[in-house]
Amino acid sequence: MAIYQDKALDRVTRGIRKYKSVAQKARANGAKESDTRMIVSSIMSDALGWDAFDNLTGEYRIKGNYADFVIRQDGKHFIIVEVKAISTNLNEKHLYQAVSYAANEGVEWVILTNGAEWRLYRVLFSKPVEHELVFEVSLLNDTIKPKARAELLYLLTPEAQRKDELEAYYQRKKALSGPNIAKLMLSESVLTRLRTEIKADSGNRVALDELGQILVDCVIRPEVQGDPVDKQLKRVRRAAKAAPRKPANSCAPREQKPEA
Repeated sequence: MAIYQDKALDRVTRGIRKYKSVAQKARANGAKESDTRMIVSSIMSDALGWDAFDNLTGEYRIKGNYADFVIRQDGKHFIIVEVKAISTNLNEKHLYQAVSYAANEGVEWVILTNGAEWRLYRVLFSKPVEHELVFEVSLLNDTIKPKARAELLYLLTPEAQRKDELEAYYQRKKALSGPNIAKLMLSESVLTRLRTEIKADSGNRVALDELGQILVDCVIRPEVQGDPVDKQLKRVRRAAKAAPRKPANSCAPREQKPEA
């Protein structure tokens, strides 16, 4: 890492240690939302490194409502920050509010936080507007290692934006996600290669659409299946020219535990 990256990561690490105790006291004392906003503002400026005057705008008006904070970068709105009281359990209603603000402003990133839990979302400008959870970090939950926690929050620093590290992290996570890997497994090139390996291993021939269905029924976990996988399987079926045949595998997806 470059020197500026090391310094930023060290600042974040020290900030986590400092504000962990602050968050603990605030939660024990039942701090209100206004008090939590002060904690969040301090974390963003002190630990993350955003200039309180040049980069942070509080109570930003958006179509008759107010976002708690907007982080600006190079004069443009970079992240919408929605804050709830530290004792509040963050939920979809809070997120919907924040995503609506971001959609109206054309902002791709949203932070939903209660000062202790920090969740970063990517806003997807589809119809309708959607969102994806990129990562979540808790200052109070020690299930995640301190180094990993600091590295995630580092992505929210101005230093990380010099080389678009946040965007790179998101794109890598998206590329390696279960749904995307499942979709790629059903691509013609992968199915063709797998068919070749099956022929070499067992001498059996299998059509691409048949092989694709076997992967969906027996290999790809149900929780990563969805619209992209369904569309890819339909493309494989349309491309298949083989005549109707007896299935080569009787795997029942509801009875057999997925292998991967």
